[in-house]
Amino acid sequence: MEEKKRKIDKISMIIMIVLIVLLLPVLIVNLTLIVKGSIRPDTPPDVFGVAPLAVTSGSMDGNREDSFAKGALIFVKLLDEDEKQTLAEGDVITFRTSGAFVTHRIVSAFRDESGKIVSLVTQGDANNTTDGAIVLENVVGKCVGSVGGLGDFAMFMQTPVGILVFVGIPVLLYIAYDVSRVMIFNKRAKSDKSAELQEKDAEIERLRALVEKQGIQEDSEQKEGQQEETQPPQSESGTISEKKGE
Repeated sequence: MEEKKRKIDKISMIIMIVLIVLLLPVLIVNLTLIVKGSIRPDTPPDVFGVAPLAVTSGSMDGNREDSFAKGALIFVKLLDEDEKQTLAEGDVITFRTSGAFVTHRIVSAFRDESGKIVSLVTQGDANNTTDGAIVLENVVGKCVGSVGGLGDFAMFMQTPVGILVFVGIPVLLYIAYDVSRVMIFNKRAKSDKSAELQEKDAEIERLRALVEKQGIQEDSEQKEGQQEETQPPQSESGTISEKKGE
């Protein structure tokens, strides 16, 4: 029984560790994105220079290798001014427009007399018209990858229900597990202490019975000794009288 309890405790601990290992990075990333998003509202919040963005429209749902559909999660590498000059036709970029971030493909670029890019023309793979010229300062990054369907999951995690499911419930489960583990430990310690006390009481009773038995034997031996001491010696007068009579 004790071995079974230990196995259950071990399995529970492994499950909790796995949950923490899986959910802790998600929690840290979310907190990082929230903090950076509030500090720099004009730039997508990033982790190590890469910003994850959820796709909320189907404008890039095309047949090209790097096209992506609505609900995908894209990863945008933030670019500095020098890196923006390396952009070329066919690259998928993210830019600011009307207080939102849009990710479309470059179809052409405008350069100044020195050859530096000053603006870019973009178009969604599923769109029939271009977005017009995007000034370079509004470009924030280049799309370097995407995962289909993960954007919907990321959006769900930002809702109150998502936060409750992926943060609140695991935390509550861990607290419940920790409390139950402490209660089980205390109960087990109390049970062990009770068993130990019972063993001690039984040993005391055994010793007491042994002492009482030994005392009774000693009293019995003393009484027998006293009886032997108080018995008178046998008289030899009868023998003497008989001799005299003879």
